[in-house]
Amino acid sequence: MAFLNTVSELKPFKSMWKIKVKIIRLWRQYSTQGGATIEMVLSDSNGDNIHATVKKELVDQFAPVLGEGMTRILINFTLNHSCGSYRTTSHPYKIGFIETTRVKRCDDLPYALSGFKSANFEDILNGSLNPDYLVG
Repeated sequence: MAFLNTVSELKPFKSMWKIKVKIIRLWRQYSTQGGATIEMVLSDSNGDNIHATVKKELVDQFAPVLGEGMTRILINFTLNHSCGSYRTTSHPYKIGFIETTRVKRCDDLPYALSGFKSANFEDILNGSLNPDYLVG
């Protein structure tokens, strides 16, 4: 197989990245600004996570090949700064699907790869966790 990048290597200076990821969470979201989108949390074989978004114009193109628990190779996508409250991952960027993004089927990443690290209950109770990120 050709060279694959890891999630930790992703930077916004180019769009020709190629990553193998497991879709650990997928949901559809509606907002008055963005319309109906597909939102995902992706995890690579190193357990590194990144958020990804499919804009409303591309939902029909990509929905049939994306599903929670699936492992896919993603090629050619954009990276934008990830900001705001309640972020799903600590990765500084998020993936944006574009018309030329390719999604390929591939061998599965391990089933046990969940992409989540449990928070310490005491840290939740005492409020020492960063409120900008969702807590698992």
